[in-house]
Amino acid sequence: MPRMFYWRAAATMRVVATSMHRRVNMTQLELEKSHEERFRTALERLETAAATPAVPGEMPMWLDEVEQAYEELQQTLDRQVRSSHTSQLTSIRQEDPEMFRHVEQLQKEDAEIVAAVQSAVARLPILKPMVERVEPDEKRVERALAEFGEQAMQLVLRIRKQELALRTWLQEAFTRDRGPVD
Repeated sequence: MPRMFYWRAAATMRVVATSMHRRVNMTQLELEKSHEERFRTALERLETAAATPAVPGEMPMWLDEVEQAYEELQQTLDRQVRSSHTSQLTSIRQEDPEMFRHVEQLQKEDAEIVAAVQSAVARLPILKPMVERVEPDEKRVERALAEFGEQAMQLVLRIRKQELALRTWLQEAFTRDRGPVD
């Protein structure tokens, strides 16, 4: 009789442990989806802010909106590169070692994108006083802001291309026909 009790208790504990493991995995999956959504939202916010014309009289507000969008993107991009991209690149490397060159290129592009965002954020403290000083005659900074907005748009495009490249190479690593090796 006692053995039957221990067996049932052990079976119950396995079911509970499996159930808890599934909940933890679901929570982790939900967190990843939530982070991915925040990343996409930050990217869209920067795109919208940068694409909005800097209208005379509202240039300081435009610059504030771009600054907030960049800061949000910087935070989410950092996590995206450290967690999501790292795990995807590891999966590519493990699944198809022949794709090492592509993994290196993707890692290099990640580093360059992070540096480009940091550079743009570092330019903001230089642009803000310029805009505030010339407020009555904003024509003098119009070109600088237009260039800054265009650079932001190019950066958004570059980030989107990187995300697409990562997904493509990840899929290729798992589905690629390697001839007789498969």
